[in-house]
Amino acid sequence: MRNGFRKSSTVQANANLCQEAQRSDTVFPTQEIIDHLADRIEKAFWLRQCNWMRGCSTPRIWSAAATVLWNVHSSNPEIPLDPELFVASQPIAAPFGDPWASLARAEAGQRYRQNVRRIIRRLRSELSREVRRAEDELRQGRELCALIRSHDPRFSPLGLYIAAQRAGQANLAKRLRLAAIEQHNCCPLYRPASLALIPAALYPSVEQLRESQVDETHESPRKTASLN
Repeated sequence: MRNGFRKSSTVQANANLCQEAQRSDTVFPTQEIIDHLADRIEKAFWLRQCNWMRGCSTPRIWSAAATVLWNVHSSNPEIPLDPELFVASQPIAAPFGDPWASLARAEAGQRYRQNVRRIIRRLRSELSREVRRAEDELRQGRELCALIRSHDPRFSPLGLYIAAQRAGQANLAKRLRLAAIEQHNCCPLYRPASLALIPAALYPSVEQLRESQVDETHESPRKTASLN
């Protein structure tokens, strides 16, 4: 997850889907959203069940599973609209699994919610360990900029970003912002995992980066030609 922090097309699709859902004026999803979720759920299930015969079911299975996923996200927006993670959270072990039983029931939503919360707890534990280690280094007299330049594999960009913000070194945090955003793009669950360590307003985001660029543009003095 943390090697390279490359943004995949699946992550971008999830982001676009969440943005479309947020633009909706109602808590009910559009048919386009349900169809998109259903298609990705079907593909993810087929990848886990190569022996499964598509002709043994109806499209209503995937629409029902998509509705379960939507309801979980609607009740708690912290739970992402991630069809692949939703399928991966289900105990599909039999050679010919039944998608009705494993995906289209309320229990599937509960399993997905529990798995997401487990991931958040694990990410929170990792970030907390990184931040404690960085703060220990600072107490021992090591400078944070030296820690950043060391490229120590024990620290992720987001962990160092949080440590910089907690240390009141906003300029160093700004240098880490882009890499921290890329880390978030690989796994958006880093955001809820970090809330125990940093205020939500300081969490790195694309909007925050754009605002910073606008401020820098306004602060830079304009060159004027002399008329003398």
